[in-house]
Amino acid sequence: MNRMGAGEWGLLIILSVLWGASFLFMGILVKELPPLTISASRLTIASLLIGILASRRPKNLPWRELLILGVLNNTIPYALILWGQRYVSSSVASIINSTSPFFTSIFAHFLTDDEKINKFSMMGISLGFSGVLAMAWDSAQGSLIGELAIITAVICYSYATVYGRRFYSMGLSPLDIAFGQLSTAAATSIPLAILERPWLAMPSQRAWVSIIGISVFSTALAYLIFFRILERAGATNANLVTLLIPVTATLLCTAFLGERLELRHIVGMCLIMTGLLIMNLRGEL
Repeated sequence: MNRMGAGEWGLLIILSVLWGASFLFMGILVKELPPLTISASRLTIASLLIGILASRRPKNLPWRELLILGVLNNTIPYALILWGQRYVSSSVASIINSTSPFFTSIFAHFLTDDEKINKFSMMGISLGFSGVLAMAWDSAQGSLIGELAIITAVICYSYATVYGRRFYSMGLSPLDIAFGQLSTAAATSIPLAILERPWLAMPSQRAWVSIIGISVFSTALAYLIFFRILERAGATNANLVTLLIPVTATLLCTAFLGERLELRHIVGMCLIMTGLLIMNLRGEL
């Protein structure tokens, strides 16, 4: 199992702020624009930025594999999370999102040779899923549907995290992978967004700022950092960023959106974070 050094932890903290802010941006955008339009805009702008950085690099990329990665890591989960945030708060969405390492550990156990589940992983996974059940307990029907949509999104990109490891054996850099993933995801998202007739809505200035923020910082820059961590520390460690995302997202959404968490959400977050800490300490105990 790969160990996390000071450099990897530093990148992880920066990434948690960037991805935590994405839930704030999405919470603003879902009130003004349809979900597929938001997703397509985010992916298109981010892929253009990454494309500029990658313009002088060789273009002999494995596009079929990158298309699979883009659909699983962006096209499907982005749309599901945005749709789910119509029914649950941004803070709750970020807490559900933090279950990603549990699903990643399960996929990595069966699909890799060096990231096997041990007794500490099992304990952490059990606590994590207990946290999800605590959050879903006594949920209203609409809220439960939103939570299930976000969990489905988490399963998609948890598998994509493990799937993405194969690209390093192909000699691809984090920039290559980010460009291929985001550009294919944008290409598959735009036709779907057209069905929503986005030209009928005129975003406010606040929404435009959120689109730029989520595209430039929470997508383009964030994925460059994420794939660097994945390359250095492995899939399970890379997804430990979700240990920190609920904290940054909750602080931001409380400050700017006035959101409040119910007791069951706080209990669920505590269980999930305890499970993640146990998983992170598995190599030390």
